[in-house]
Amino acid sequence: MKTCLAFLALCLPLAAFQPSFEISASATNLIVTEQTAITLRLRLAGLDDPFAEQPPFLNQRPPHVEAAFLTSDWSPGPLAAVDPKQLFEGGSRRRRDVPSFTLNNYVSNDIFSSMGDPFGMMDDDFFGRSMLGPKKTLFPFTAKRTKADGKNVWEFTVTTAPYRAVTAGTVTIPSVRISIPLIVSVREGRDRFGRRAHVPELRETHLATKPLTIVVGGPPTAGRPSAFCGAVSSNLAVRATLDTNVCTAGDPLVFTLDVSGAADLASVYPPALGKLVTGDVFRVDEASVKTDTFADSRRFTWRVRAVKAGTVEFPSIPVAWYDLGKRAYVTVNTDKIPIQVKAGAQATLGALDETGDETDALPMPDGIDLDPQGAAACPFLPHLALSLLLFIAPPIMFLVIRLAPPVRRRVAARNAAYRKATAFGRCRRALRGRDAGRRRAAIRAFFAVRYGVNGAAVTAADAERLMAPDYAAEEIALVTSALAELDRTEFAARKTVVSLLVLLAAVLGGAGASLAAPASPDFTYRRASVLATRAADEAGFRAAADAYRGCLAAGSANPILFTDLGTCVLLAGDAKGAAAAFARAERWGGETPSTRRGLLAARARMLQDPRAELPLARLFFRPHVMFSADARLLAAAALWAFVWLAALLPPGGWRRFLLFWGIALFAVAAISVSVSVAEELIERGGEIHAQA
Repeated sequence: MKTCLAFLALCLPLAAFQPSFEISASATNLIVTEQTAITLRLRLAGLDDPFAEQPPFLNQRPPHVEAAFLTSDWSPGPLAAVDPKQLFEGGSRRRRDVPSFTLNNYVSNDIFSSMGDPFGMMDDDFFGRSMLGPKKTLFPFTAKRTKADGKNVWEFTVTTAPYRAVTAGTVTIPSVRISIPLIVSVREGRDRFGRRAHVPELRETHLATKPLTIVVGGPPTAGRPSAFCGAVSSNLAVRATLDTNVCTAGDPLVFTLDVSGAADLASVYPPALGKLVTGDVFRVDEASVKTDTFADSRRFTWRVRAVKAGTVEFPSIPVAWYDLGKRAYVTVNTDKIPIQVKAGAQATLGALDETGDETDALPMPDGIDLDPQGAAACPFLPHLALSLLLFIAPPIMFLVIRLAPPVRRRVAARNAAYRKATAFGRCRRALRGRDAGRRRAAIRAFFAVRYGVNGAAVTAADAERLMAPDYAAEEIALVTSALAELDRTEFAARKTVVSLLVLLAAVLGGAGASLAAPASPDFTYRRASVLATRAADEAGFRAAADAYRGCLAAGSANPILFTDLGTCVLLAGDAKGAAAAFARAERWGGETPSTRRGLLAARARMLQDPRAELPLARLFFRPHVMFSADARLLAAAALWAFVWLAALLPPGGWRRFLLFWGIALFAVAAISVSVSVAEELIERGGEIHAQA
């Protein structure tokens, strides 16, 4: 009886300690890109000895949590949405010291949850712990047992994965509720089999947290520097480079600015480089800026030009960002980049040097090329005779190769028979002469043709043996006596023909050198280049364009001339005419960086869009613009010859395969050349009409 009273004294109701349920966040005032984690904390009064090691609820009836922010239809607002089932992935464990909880409707209660019998609750018997335990849950509270005012207290804590702030705004996490069948006391009783057992007394307890508000804002506008690039970071790194440290005045350079370490790379934007690079040494094409995003950095590239020669430095670029650790703006400056600028053959456009960045809204072409070859007259296509030969020769060679073997064999047999029959007659006529060299050659040819032996090694005895079955004695004596006489005679020394040939080559080379004096550049081309480099307005560029057209009328035609003409026409205000000139330069010499930039500038002005791109047709028919018309014509001729060569192969799969692709590629090349020729004829017709 005393033992029972002592036990009941230990199991008094747990009214001295009030349970609590709280929600908190690691940070409630965030800057965009910062993260915060949400924590739920439940505190319950524990049981006294000898049940202090057990949580104050049954494993068969775990507490149930209702959390709206952990459902799939809850909108986190300015926070990045996270799948609730992945917030606590792998958190559920079948451990005795970590009790199970259920969350929303993700996991239902155990089938024995309605039973008040604590069968197996305190014991490690097989049925109570292994088969009748709770199902797996997605809500893994961690349990910790402490003391508060001398009382045994259980504290259960769970923290979600971090939410990241993506936009400015406010989000409120609704109240989280929990239902707990709380054990308030334990009494002694008997189980269903009549055995003595400990029976808990339960009290349904409901707790709720207060709503939690999280405020997300952007970097403050107060004190924001003009060099701010939009980055929010704890450790930003900025690096500036040029693609070369040695260049020629007027050459396009590529300036690269790499920004790494930003929490959100999408928010980083390029600085206004044209306003930061001042002075008369460098010119920046603002419209040429391009952005590339990598795994941990963002790269911005611009096209810049050094307009003056000398040893100069590309200036330092300030870049500012918002530092999360300091809660303030931080500005860094890139290193200055030394560069050696040499005076070159390409002149910068004087209009831009004088008026600054009046056309910076649109991309600009390259400078004027001062190469003297700009006055040369280059053929648009190979000579007509050569072109016809390239396309007529393959079928003729095909017929020759097909018909040659039988004809060659028949002709060779007939010629061999004729030479064999007339060999001695030719030898006898040659032996009547006095020229020793001719006589020796006749005897050598006779034995080689008639008997198939080396005539140079035949002696008088060999000749008599070979000729005895076929010729009379006097004919044999004629040959043998000639051989004996030639053996006793020595040939005169050879003449030095090589010396004469060398002398003749030297004479011809000197004559050719005197006739091939280099031609000087045309005066009209030099005048046009001077006008272009000194032009400061549309009228000046129009005069330079007329001078370049005068070069065309005089017979000069080459890619350099067309490129310079396109630059002047573009700056004179005729974007369509400039596009035609740059396209003509590509037909004559293939695509170059200058023609591509010129076409981009012309198209941007026609569409009034600084970021206009070239037509997609250039991507699908890339070889049509990459190579000149004469190169594509030679490629078509090579494919034409390849088709006839494939036709010589024996019938089979390889023959069909090679013929199909050869004909297909030849058709494409032929169409490409035909289009270029048609466009060139149209351009020339327009020039003739304008001159008339």
